[in-house]
Amino acid sequence: MIIKVLPIRSYNAIQNVVNYIATDKGRIHDHHAQGIFHNLYSTGLREISVQLQTNFADHARNRNRTKARHVILSVNPIDRNKVNMDIMDDLINEYINKAFPKAIAFGTHHVNEKHFHTHLIVSGNELMSRTSTRQTKTELREVHMHMLRYMSERYPQLSIGIDKDNYGRKLHSEKAYYKEKRNPDLQLTRDELSERVKEIFRLSESSEDFRQRLESSDLRTYEHKGRLQGVLWEDEGKKMRFSRLGIEKHLMEELDKQNERLNELEQLREDHDNEQELDHREM
Repeated sequence: MIIKVLPIRSYNAIQNVVNYIATDKGRIHDHHAQGIFHNLYSTGLREISVQLQTNFADHARNRNRTKARHVILSVNPIDRNKVNMDIMDDLINEYINKAFPKAIAFGTHHVNEKHFHTHLIVSGNELMSRTSTRQTKTELREVHMHMLRYMSERYPQLSIGIDKDNYGRKLHSEKAYYKEKRNPDLQLTRDELSERVKEIFRLSESSEDFRQRLESSDLRTYEHKGRLQGVLWEDEGKKMRFSRLGIEKHLMEELDKQNERLNELEQLREDHDNEQELDHREM
């Protein structure tokens, strides 16, 4: 699961993000049906925006700080058919209760894309409190590790694919993998290769990121007509297409679409912040 946290620095942007989350560009007709409501007095969109705005205006310690946070949690396309609304509800509620238990939060699941993802808006400070919801790198790591443990225990069908003891470092090299799994002089079987490649795919944010992670794990890749096609297997460099390892072409395309959308949202947020800053200077 990819988790991105983007700052929201203006009151007007709060209303825009709330509307975006609730409607998914018109594809959600009733946000109550797939909504998440945490420490909210009302489920009406206008009321949600007002509560977020006034909670910050009336209680925040520093009025110039981030007024809210836009959190995006996205399931990798390879696991798209292994999750449903109930699982996502459970995962998101667990995330909120671990990361922002005393904050205000509103979100919906956006399920019309082939990549299942959830958008949240979280208050910049806790409910009726001066305490900021900002998280340090250590706190972000703790929340992430908690979610990995929770997902492993509750939903073993969702392969985590992360070296939990070496958080933030690259995946094992194949030499280390051989030492841990089997005789280092033996090659990976096709099933083991498939497992390994799919684990790396689940961690990747785009096809280019996937390529870099494979190469970092000592798995050589090859292209066909300029597109990443598969990995070279065994000493003689036998070509093994990703489709034969359980990663169909459309999954790679959906991974890139997911990454493009996340980057687009981040760019829109940055552009909006720049406009707000320019307007403030002109005033």
